[in-house]
Amino acid sequence: MKKKLIMGAMALLGVFAMTLTSCSDDNDSPSNGSIEIKDVEFGHHNNGLGTIGKDLHLECKIKSSSKIKAISVSIIKDANNKVEKVYNSGKYIGVLNTTFHEHIDLPVTLAEGEYKGTITVTNTEGTVKTVNAKITLKKKEVDPNMPKISDLKVNTMESTANGKVTFTANIETKDPVDEIEIEFHGDKEYEMEFDEFKGKNGKFVFSKGVTLPADCKPGTYHIHFTVKDNKKRKATEEIEGFVVK
Repeated sequence: MKKKLIMGAMALLGVFAMTLTSCSDDNDSPSNGSIEIKDVEFGHHNNGLGTIGKDLHLECKIKSSSKIKAISVSIIKDANNKVEKVYNSGKYIGVLNTTFHEHIDLPVTLAEGEYKGTITVTNTEGTVKTVNAKITLKKKEVDPNMPKISDLKVNTMESTANGKVTFTANIETKDPVDEIEIEFHGDKEYEMEFDEFKGKNGKFVFSKGVTLPADCKPGTYHIHFTVKDNKKRKATEEIEGFVVK
């Protein structure tokens, strides 16, 4: 009888100990949040270059263990030369995975030189992840022989994957054209080259119907229209806010 009582007491103690252990695990071992940032680009193709008076291409892929709360960007040389922006609403916020892609304006008042570029991501667990890079900002060099693009237009600012839009622009070159390229920057970069204008020079009108790639995802796109001559000089104009539905 005494042996049975001892065995019963030991069993009760075991259950009590398991209960205490379970409570301790719940309270003392919360899940640790994590954020992964990869495929980071400061400047086109991560060249680390920006032109003062234009914008700087930024891109990275973000994967978070909880919903993204905020993304902040800073480009800093010193107290008088910096650009800062915070994204705490919109398409990047409230999701677990996203491709961050923005073009940050670089005011003409910035000084040339080396800057520190930073992208910081915060999630709802309070986890913070930061990536940094050295960026060189220079003023735009004006070459009188560079190709000139004026009156760049697209006939509609909304389309769909496989949809057709028409671009027009006035182009003037001293030396023959080597390449004309249109880039759509959104979830990723889509590039289109137009060889039929190769060898043209002087003043002419670019007018071309363009079919958007079939795998274009819905979203807002930033368009680059670039003319490069056979001396490797190139000019780029931009269209912002093009929407793929």
